[in-house]
Amino acid sequence: MFRTPLTNGFLRTASAAAHLRLFVLVGVVTVLVTRAFLALTGYPKLGGGAGNGGLHISHMLWGGLLMLAGLLVMLVFTGAASRRRGAVAGGVGFGLFIDEVGKLVATDGYFYRPAPGIIYLTFVALTGLAWWVTRMGRADRAASGTTRAASAADTALQGILCGLSAQDRSEALDRLRAGGAPTAELDKALVALLEAVPECPAPRPHPYDAALRRAYAWLVTQVSGTRGLIHLVAWGTTLQAVVLLVGVASEGLTGGLAGENQWAAIAGAFACSLASLVLSVRGTALLRRDTNAALRTLRAALLVDLLLGQVFKFTINQFSGVAGWLISLALLSVLSLQVTHRQAVRTKASGSLAATRQTV
Repeated sequence: MFRTPLTNGFLRTASAAAHLRLFVLVGVVTVLVTRAFLALTGYPKLGGGAGNGGLHISHMLWGGLLMLAGLLVMLVFTGAASRRRGAVAGGVGFGLFIDEVGKLVATDGYFYRPAPGIIYLTFVALTGLAWWVTRMGRADRAASGTTRAASAADTALQGILCGLSAQDRSEALDRLRAGGAPTAELDKALVALLEAVPECPAPRPHPYDAALRRAYAWLVTQVSGTRGLIHLVAWGTTLQAVVLLVGVASEGLTGGLAGENQWAAIAGAFACSLASLVLSVRGTALLRRDTNAALRTLRAALLVDLLLGQVFKFTINQFSGVAGWLISLALLSVLSLQVTHRQAVRTKASGSLAATRQTV
């Protein structure tokens, strides 16, 4: 077995970031669906509830069983398909488990008020882990030859099982050739193996696939190419912060917070909204003279809200804070598309300029 100082025997799979994102997405959806279902059905208990001698099986136990199922799938079977199925089963299980965190940390049980904030913070940490794995995956291209060879071998194994797509094959070959033409015997053998692995059959096209792809491409083009949306993001970010600050101030002045016991969460939400407001106002002011700096500042304002402010908002508002969270996510998505569009335009312009100079 190859062991290097960089990995010490541990190797990230090429699809690690994608499977982590899938795990997080499934977990978030599971929590939201579970909370909505229980709220709509009046929080039912099998057999009339434990207090009446009935049977109540906490869905935390079902979550543990599903996490075990996902782990067993990934331990017993190999290939990307098993990791994908394990991520789905594990994500559902983790969502059911973390949904009952209130029962583990307080006597208030399931309705412990800070529980939604704890759940949200957990998924923020997992999202940060997925982002870090993505960054490390890009750095792996400059890793040692042994690490790159092991990663390519993992991709080849997946291809032997179910075929390789043209993109997966190209990425694996690029990793092997990162330092130039392969010279080691192992690298040459892996290149030959990757080139010999059959291509996976193309998925059967769905009648609506083409229409959906065109609609998505049109939407991305409209969002990324419309400069006015940057101003919409700026005003939306500012308005969100102002609404919370005004709401907290008015409640405090009218005595609406007299019976409140989550003062730490209120102070945290107020501080984060104030910081987000300062950044969004600065970003809006920068739009006239430096669009790139404005985009960075507005992105920072939204990240302050999403990474910190929403933790306190979920603690205060419980799961009714989902609407504000979705608005912040939508604003950040529009902003990210604008940044990507501007980077693509600059790259294209630089390439055209370089080509012109070479021609001259």
